[in-house]
Amino acid sequence: MSEQLFGGIDYGRYLAVSRASIFNTAITANTPILTTSITVLVPARLMIYCAFSVAGVLSIIRTRGTVTVSEQLNAGATLTANASYMFQILIDSNDTVNLQYSVSATALVIEIQEMDLI
Repeated sequence: MSEQLFGGIDYGRYLAVSRASIFNTAITANTPILTTSITVLVPARLMIYCAFSVAGVLSIIRTRGTVTVSEQLNAGATLTANASYMFQILIDSNDTVNLQYSVSATALVIEIQEMDLI
């Protein structure tokens, strides 16, 4: 049984859609990691699973209209090298997001899935 919230919308059932998959790939410090930024047409939730070969800070680079902001994940704390992390972010319709890492490293894995309400 799932919880009913906000006018009867069931937030317990989502369809996961792969938006990015990177495996064992060199990345450059403070540059966009994804070759194509992610944009959604309706508000969505993105799940990000990642691990890097070198300790550093992972940030979301979000653009809305003409304004771009940087949001540090993990409360701005350095991610441990070779450790797996999972983050969840909300993205509004027509937002564009990309990832950036504070140091050059190998992205051991980055999987990004868009969670669509079904």
